[in-house]
Amino acid sequence: MNGTIGMRALSMLFAVLLASMGVVTVVSASEENSGNAPLTGIDAPITITVTSPTDGAEGWIDVVPPHVAVLGKIDAPSGIRSVVVQSEIGEVSCGNETTFACSVPVSKGENRITVIATDNLGNRAEKSLNVTIHSGIPPPRAINVSGRVTDPEGNPIHNASMRFESVFELDDEPLSVTNTTGRDGRYLIEKAIGYDQTIIVQKEGYLPLQREIIFENLTNELDLELEPSGKEVPGFCLQAGIIGILGALLVLQGKKK
Repeated sequence: MNGTIGMRALSMLFAVLLASMGVVTVVSASEENSGNAPLTGIDAPITITVTSPTDGAEGWIDVVPPHVAVLGKIDAPSGIRSVVVQSEIGEVSCGNETTFACSVPVSKGENRITVIATDNLGNRAEKSLNVTIHSGIPPPRAINVSGRVTDPEGNPIHNASMRFESVFELDDEPLSVTNTTGRDGRYLIEKAIGYDQTIIVQKEGYLPLQREIIFENLTNELDLELEPSGKEVPGFCLQAGIIGILGALLVLQGKKK
């Protein structure tokens, strides 16, 4: 034990002599962390955060050659020497700042993008993500619509057929979403393509309803009203009609006698 104390004393004396000569000593990770001290300098990790694009994202690009903008930030306690973004077909330098934004070339289909950060001590860290690139104009946004279908008196209409048709077509057929109303008359249409929709509502015993609506939001509320297909004459019913006909026949027979 005395030998260990003597060696530490010699090490401290040697460090003091070096400091007096203008030489800075670096404490090893094992010595520095012997008392569970936090890691600093060369042992501190480099953290890479990519804010855009997200892993698994899809993009539509109508320019050639296609590029993807990569944005994020770097945390490196020792300072940043360089940030590089690589794809399978190219590489770009993004400087040496704590935040980065640069455009990297990609190809159509699946791509793997890697951000590589190097600090001032030569330590290096990587962060990879996958994106899928489609060529052309991106498809229109999908909307959701919910609401209630009732008769003119406000009574719910159960099992009414709901159809939302988009102005966009696939194989010469309009893209559409269908559903039916519940017992409370409520319905939900999900992922209808585009804001411009033709709405068709049908239910036996009611006049069909067709409306063209341009929605303004991704999530919408729309209540609809159906008119009965046949209206009864006030004060007239089947039983009363039969009695009336029988009465008229009796009157005619009495006149003949």
